[in-house]
Amino acid sequence: MKKFLITLLISLPFVTMGQGNSFAESVLAGSDSGDTSVVAPYFSAAAGWTFPFGEMGNRYSSFMNLNADLGVKTLTNWIIYLDFAFQFGSNNIKHMDDYLAAMMSDGSNPFVIGSDGTDAGVVGYNRNLSLSLGIGKIIRLPFSNINSGMEVSLQGGYLQHQIIYQSTQTKVEQLEGDYAYGYDRQMRGPMAGMFIGYRHISKKSYANWFAGVQYSLAFTKMTRKYQFDLMSGDNKRYTDRMLTFKVGWMFPFFKRAADKIYYF
Repeated sequence: MKKFLITLLISLPFVTMGQGNSFAESVLAGSDSGDTSVVAPYFSAAAGWTFPFGEMGNRYSSFMNLNADLGVKTLTNWIIYLDFAFQFGSNNIKHMDDYLAAMMSDGSNPFVIGSDGTDAGVVGYNRNLSLSLGIGKIIRLPFSNINSGMEVSLQGGYLQHQIIYQSTQTKVEQLEGDYAYGYDRQMRGPMAGMFIGYRHISKKSYANWFAGVQYSLAFTKMTRKYQFDLMSGDNKRYTDRMLTFKVGWMFPFFKRAADKIYYF
């Protein structure tokens, strides 16, 4: 028994020293030193403001942009991600009086006539949905840690946008149910885009963010066979362009550093 205790006391400093080294490495792996590149699967959320051009610019004024991404950053600072975007405005339809002319009153201040014959208080806004796959590169800058820097990425996917009408005072039967499809100008088509900005990735999970500018180009076509104001459909292919300024927060899932085992 005495020999066992003596052996244990002699071995204890070496065991604890090995555990101390392992603990120090674990702390370093969780630090913000940025001394080593990491593989980081992540989820991110972003918000921004979009300025439309082309046919979309003829139809809508600027609007809000929300993004959600699922992706991964590699050891060589490539990023691959799946992006979902939801965009919407606030009473930002430029030619709503033309689209709804058949149900509007006469006079210098026309309004949409509700079911009770009064002003229905109709407002309109765009609703955009897109899904795209992106791939990009983080280029380290002199002041950046090894996992951070200027980001340049390309995306390819699909876009849908349309007009949503909402009556604020009185119900409008012509804009209810399936009738609304005859006025909504729904468009769909393939989309490509480019994002340029800065992405900061820290080994502290609460200090990861990105900001930049995204340019998107889509080739869309009307999905509805009939629009009431046109008295026909529209088979033309349109070019829609968007410039979005956005900032986002990134939630990476870092892999814990493996513990070292020391044998004596």
